[in-house]
Amino acid sequence: MKGKANGIQGVVGFANSKAQYWCTVSNSNYWSPWMIPGIYTETLYKGELAVATQSVAVPASATPVIKNIASAEFSPVYIWRIGQWDGTPSRFLNANKVTTMHPSDVRMASWKRVTYTVGSSSDSSFPCYQWKYVNNPTTIKFNLSSNQMTAHTLRIGITTAYAGGRPRVSVNSWTSSRPSTSIPQPHTRSLTIGSYRGNNTTFTYAIPANAFVAGTNTLMINVISISENSGYLSAGYAYDCVELDN
Repeated sequence: MKGKANGIQGVVGFANSKAQYWCTVSNSNYWSPWMIPGIYTETLYKGELAVATQSVAVPASATPVIKNIASAEFSPVYIWRIGQWDGTPSRFLNANKVTTMHPSDVRMASWKRVTYTVGSSSDSSFPCYQWKYVNNPTTIKFNLSSNQMTAHTLRIGITTAYAGGRPRVSVNSWTSSRPSTSIPQPHTRSLTIGSYRGNNTTFTYAIPANAFVAGTNTLMINVISISENSGYLSAGYAYDCVELDN
């Protein structure tokens, strides 16, 4: 197994219509449990983020099958990154509580609107969840030098979404188009019942050079949806990572 980021647990899964098997990666090696013979889809996960898949045939034999798998994760040079691409919101505000507490629990840190300043704010101040009618928008302040006045790509990763929630962004006076909803997500009140797990989705925004200024820039991330549910049942999503690429 190649390409797993340091500090993030690698996991390998095997699945077909009849069975699933899981094993962890240790020192770039993994050993699966004994498996029912058949054709499986093998998936490499960085944390909970799928970074490679391939097909593997398991014969009816006691002879071990040796199979290598390498991460195919897209890894561009980035200007700044909030969080980590691992398929979880674990580094963010209230992430250590959302699986065991309702978002309205008084033991939670306030779900207020957040302004995050790149270079001085900590990831733990960035919201793990964002709702249309609770803590919308989230603002990010960041600096660019005069030689960075070129087009850049913004990537926002989410782990699940509720009621069609997805991020629309603006940078200074420029605003993106309305993105489509993410790939199918669980039909449950996921963000209020202790689960951030759904179908990991990355939204990509091509931001033109004239959107930026030399010095301080302001990025705003707004949850959009046609749903008009209120409060914690309003449209929302769980963050995985936010990154501005070079």
